[in-house]
Amino acid sequence: MEHIPAHVLRALWYVDTMSGQGVPISLQALDLFAAQAPPRDAVYGMPLFADLVGLESRLRHPEPVAEYLRKVGWIRQTDGAGVELTVLGRAIRQAGQAQENATSAVEDVVLSPTDPLVYTVLTRRLAAAGAGLLVDPYFKAEQLAWVLECTSIRRILISKKASAKERPMIAVALGTLPRGEDVEVRATAGSDLHDRRIVAEGGGVQLIGSSLNGVGRHQTSVITPEPEIAKAYRESSERLWAGAEKVEPQQISNPVSPPATGQTPAP
Repeated sequence: MEHIPAHVLRALWYVDTMSGQGVPISLQALDLFAAQAPPRDAVYGMPLFADLVGLESRLRHPEPVAEYLRKVGWIRQTDGAGVELTVLGRAIRQAGQAQENATSAVEDVVLSPTDPLVYTVLTRRLAAAGAGLLVDPYFKAEQLAWVLECTSIRRILISKKASAKERPMIAVALGTLPRGEDVEVRATAGSDLHDRRIVAEGGGVQLIGSSLNGVGRHQTSVITPEPEIAKAYRESSERLWAGAEKVEPQQISNPVSPPATGQTPAP
């Protein structure tokens, strides 16, 4: 709708959302909302260094939101040092939850190697899991930077047998990458670790058809199982995690500096 400015369309959405929640909006509040440009979200892309591992990275961090939320009247400061939702803010949150619940049966997607946005789709799925658990028996060390930079995943469960050669490299990545301490990786000897999945912070489960290192090379999919199946996967994942061995971060020792030209190294 090119003939209608974007801030006018945002105002119409705001009126419709608030009325749907039974909250009246004054003309002053409506103008205040329309005049405030929302903070920009993060931008993801494929810079040259990320292309080496076939995974995307964050090109722009999301902008701060606190001042915006205060100006549009969605939060207010309490008597202490904190903030709380206003009636408007609570209505927005409830409307957002209602929309999320309407689409909570997350659409199953096919991750095709011919799709240029395949990694964007995968990134969004992992990012939506919040501080969740990624279960991938064949997880690779080079994928850790992407998980740290582009998602909020806080736990990764791998196979002890399948990762015998990879675990030392994962340990070094944990010990050297920025914010490597934000993620805990464990290796399980459980024989029933096979299906790759994402267990979201809120308990939702999505199944991934292949390991992350196969995305972009082979056709696979991300599907949401039925509630009872999801419950079984969630419980088995937590059980395996509880009994798994932590991969301890490993720092790389500084190499010995070579002797200066013309000097003989000490015996």
